[in-house]
Amino acid sequence: MYLVYLGESGNTGVSVADSNQPHHVHVGLLIHESQSISINGEFNALCRRHFGRPLGEAGTPKELRPSDIYQGRGDFKSWPVQKRHELIQDCLSILIRRETPLITAYVDKEAFAKVRSNGDDPNMVWESPSEITMGRFLFALNMFVDELNMSGLDSDQLMESQWPVADFAMVVAGDGRSVEPRFMTQFLKSDDGMDSTAVLANFCYVGSEHSVGTQLANMCAYFARRWIQNPSAPQPYFEALRDGKVVQVVYNVQM
Repeated sequence: MYLVYLGESGNTGVSVADSNQPHHVHVGLLIHESQSISINGEFNALCRRHFGRPLGEAGTPKELRPSDIYQGRGDFKSWPVQKRHELIQDCLSILIRRETPLITAYVDKEAFAKVRSNGDDPNMVWESPSEITMGRFLFALNMFVDELNMSGLDSDQLMESQWPVADFAMVVAGDGRSVEPRFMTQFLKSDDGMDSTAVLANFCYVGSEHSVGTQLANMCAYFARRWIQNPSAPQPYFEALRDGKVVQVVYNVQM
């Protein structure tokens, strides 16, 4: 089974007023269950190396927030740039060494707002940028997991109308504020989701402070959003993920 840890960046609810965050981004980090223990161990080891003790203990943050690390805020206000850079690089290296697949879906929030104001547009049924982005993310995830399952089939099996499912995907969300249970129901009832065989029908919710996968996914989402917002500028962290074969899908939700 793949544990698909959701990361999110640019969430301003239904508001589009924040010019610093013009896009809403969801990512899914596909960590196979056989890799989860080693990834957790490596993450905990790097935290001890950088902080001297595990996260959540006295003098350490409860979780790694990528914007705080990158911008030198909060617990990282006194950290020099190089030290913060090394922490980010160590986190991303966990994924790059394993070529951990990352799926990204995003929407332009201003374009979303314009559609919402048009009473004749069919996309106005979406209530928030998160809702439509999650629907497209689940579609991309379903396609990707189908390809993973098909990669192990021989030619005779590929010709059959139904394929055996070797690996399922369980989506793990940090909380239900922007990833609501109804989003999965809506997707599975849609034309895109009716044929889903490998994506389990319910989200699993685990607070990010208790989930290494979610913290790493949030870091990927943050740097993906920075790249989406300004792809012509140097974006070394996102480029490292892309060149390291972590970034597999980038889905632009067209409004």
